Amino acid sequence: MTGFLPEKPGVIKMDIIAEIRRRHFVSGESISSIVRSLDISRPTVRKHLTTQSEPVYERQVQPEPKLGEFKARLVEWLDADAKLPKNQRHRYG
Repeated sequence: MTGFLPEKPGVIKMDIIAEIRRRHFVSGESISSIVRSLDISRPTVRKHLTTQSEPVYERQVQPEPKLGEFKARLVEWLDADAKLPKNQRHRYG
């Protein structure tokens, strides 16, 4: 299924929403043909055609990573590593 996020089935990418709207409003393509070509449901296409603005996700709380309790120690190590001469620094990545 093109346009769906593999880690979250049922969630459509923003570029697919734009494609739906462009095909219908600019190209004049019918809802049925959009459904067939993009392999998504008719209610989903209708929903994205009726929206006035792009959906925006706003996170309420920034979650701490799993290493949250070690965050202070990790920051200390990174700061100390940044102060070392270039040839003695650790390489990340």
